[in-house]
Amino acid sequence: MKSFDDAYNEAVDYSIEGAVPAGVPVGVAKLSHVLRAFNAMMGGGLGFAMEVIEPAEFELAVAGFRYLDLLAVADLLADLVESHGTSDYDDSKEVGLEEMLNEGDLVLDAFRRKVAVVPSEFGF
Repeated sequence: MKSFDDAYNEAVDYSIEGAVPAGVPVGVAKLSHVLRAFNAMMGGGLGFAMEVIEPAEFELAVAGFRYLDLLAVADLLADLVESHGTSDYDDSKEVGLEEMLNEGDLVLDAFRRKVAVVPSEFGF
């Protein structure tokens, strides 16, 4: 029987591969997109993530953060990605994003809340 940990670990695996196969439950797919960006940012900051992740992947990550009800993170990330490399870029917003991302187990906690509400979207 599949557990919540199995669903989370499945999303982690897809996030590393950078691709989610067809037929994967929507919640696992969205979590995977979040983890791809989240792990890159945690590993080297937003600048590093911008180097290794395609813009379309950031769009998927933003949608995933929204899906997990992490709206402030989603909005700030979208703004930073859009303005990255322009004169409109605000370094203080990047600091704010880093602070949000480092609050406890942000993604894991959001996953646990979401899977409790809509387990079918994670394959249960």
